Amino acid sequence: MLNKIKSWFSVPQSEVALTHDFLDPSKKTILIIDDDLPQHDKSSGSKRLFELLKLFKKLNLNIVFLPNNGLKLEPYYTELKQYGVEVLLNNPDRKGLLKTLNQLLNKIDYAWISRPMLNIEFQKLIKKNKNTKIIFDTVDLHFVRMLRQAENENNEKLKRKALKFKKLELELANKSDATITVTDTEKVLLENENIKNVYVVPNIHQLQIPLQEISFKDRKGIVFIGGYKHEPNIDAVKWFMHEILPKIWNSLDKIPVYLLGSFPTNEISAFANENVFVPGYIEDVSEYFLKSKVFIAPLRYGAGMKGKIGQSLEFGLPIVSTSIGAEGMNLIHENNVLIADEADDFANEVIRLYQNENLWKEIKENAFKAIVAYTPKVVESKLETIFKNLGA
Repeated sequence: MLNKIKSWFSVPQSEVALTHDFLDPSKKTILIIDDDLPQHDKSSGSKRLFELLKLFKKLNLNIVFLPNNGLKLEPYYTELKQYGVEVLLNNPDRKGLLKTLNQLLNKIDYAWISRPMLNIEFQKLIKKNKNTKIIFDTVDLHFVRMLRQAENENNEKLKRKALKFKKLELELANKSDATITVTDTEKVLLENENIKNVYVVPNIHQLQIPLQEISFKDRKGIVFIGGYKHEPNIDAVKWFMHEILPKIWNSLDKIPVYLLGSFPTNEISAFANENVFVPGYIEDVSEYFLKSKVFIAPLRYGAGMKGKIGQSLEFGLPIVSTSIGAEGMNLIHENNVLIADEADDFANEVIRLYQNENLWKEIKENAFKAIVAYTPKVVESKLETIFKNLGA
């Protein structure tokens, strides 16, 4: 199946060729490959990867980053350079980029490759150096997300596609020296398929405790965040707006709703009115988390750890989520989150949380405790174990 998928090419962009003397011979070298430079302020996947780069630096590794599109996106390129990350760009085009990569192959100890399609693209090339350890970062298990969407939409064609993708992801995992999932749930799924050397590397979060806390009675509104290039987020907002919010407004009047996130589609933007705000990309969203009363994650399908849930936990903003939204973070209903999977139940939980100060305070306090498992120190320890086991 892998051999049937061809390479794709990116827009040329010139860049000064690397001399390779940036690699400290006393350190091991890790190559990271993703679709583009991590735009950490626009998606949870990019935020996770950006935080991982910082941890790789703490682990005393030379770091080389290859964006598959070969483009020098600012300010992200400059940020990586400031962290001591070398970036391979089109030089002057993709052919030059791949030539530079070939010249580096014998210096690479670990290749951390994101997502299935990039592993198809690069695993064989990188394995020219038999000593390089391939690390397949699933980001999320695509076949799980696709199967859930197919079930939600009763779509047999998508189900067949998902099963083909499952075969592909398992094949890639078998060819890798280590496979990374973001949750224990996905790790167990792969191990049940006889995949070896599976490790959990979750999203990375830090507590965001303000100097002056805004009280329950002074907060107002419901907030959601999610990039709208991701289909599960679009579905979540549509379900919430059509089937859940009318029930909430019927009980709580028209409290404000903030639909945050980059790249809102025309369909999402059309929800905007005097009570619903769709601002698009905002560099700093902290104000919304600090002043709103409830965070919602009405995800009906998806996979992996949801960055939006972690982001809300960082601020201690109480959450109402579906089971799929809360998946993989060991969250407990009525302890650190409220969980509901039907529209009526979801609306009722939002209303209850919005009105019950004692419940709100309990969920908030426990939310801060829940995020500790995803702090940089904990994830750094997980990475140390992976590299120790891989040797190289």
